[in-house]
Amino acid sequence: MTSRNLRIAAALAVAALTLTACGGGGGGTKEKADKAAPTSAATGSTGPASAAPEPVVPTPENPCGGALKVEVRAAKSPAGHALLTATNTSDKICFVDGFPYLRFDQDQATVAPVEESATQDRIAVRPGKAAYAAILTTAADGSGGKGRDVSRLSVTFQAPDRLKLDPLPGAPARPALPDGKLHVDDKVRTTYWMYDEAHAQEWVGPAAKPAM
Repeated sequence: MTSRNLRIAAALAVAALTLTACGGGGGGTKEKADKAAPTSAATGSTGPASAAPEPVVPTPENPCGGALKVEVRAAKSPAGHALLTATNTSDKICFVDGFPYLRFDQDQATVAPVEESATQDRIAVRPGKAAYAAILTTAADGSGGKGRDVSRLSVTFQAPDRLKLDPLPGAPARPALPDGKLHVDDKVRTTYWMYDEAHAQEWVGPAAKPAM
C-alpha cells in the first residue's frame, strides 16, 4: 500500500471513531450521560418521600367562652371590700385558674393579688354554680391613701399556665359596679378564685394580713 493510501485509511479510521463517539453507533457517551442523569420527574418518583408536616397545635382557648357570668357587689361586712362572682351559665363544667385580672377605669396595670390566698388547684365550676374572689377595695387602717371613685371594672380570666401569667383570649367581662361606682385606694387587692364565698372574704376581713 502506498503512503497516499495509508493516509486515506488513517483518515477514514479517525472519522469512524468520531462518529462512534458522537452516538452514531447507538452506544455513545451522550446516551450514557443521559442515562446517568435522571430527569426531575424520575427524581420525584424514585427519590425519598417528603417528610410529613408537623401537626398544628391549636392555641388553648377558654373552654367556656362567655358562659361565665361575672358580677360584683359590695360587701356589707366587713367594710372596705367587694365580692366578685363568676357563675357558670353553660351545661358543662368550666374551670377558672389563678386570680382574676382586674382593671379599674383606664388603669393599665392589673390589681395585685393577695398571694397568701393562692391555691394549687383549678377551680371547677359546675353548671349553675359559681367561683368567688374577694376584692379589698380600701385598707382599714387608712394606709392606702385618699383613694378615688371608679366607675368601670374589666375582668379577665387567667390562662391555665400560671407561671406565664397570660390572660385567656377574648374580650374581658365588664360587670356593673354596685351603685355605679366603687371607692378604691392604693392598697386595692384581689384574692385568688375560690369555691366558697365566706372563705374568700376571710382573706380581706379584719383578721387578714394587711396588704403590703
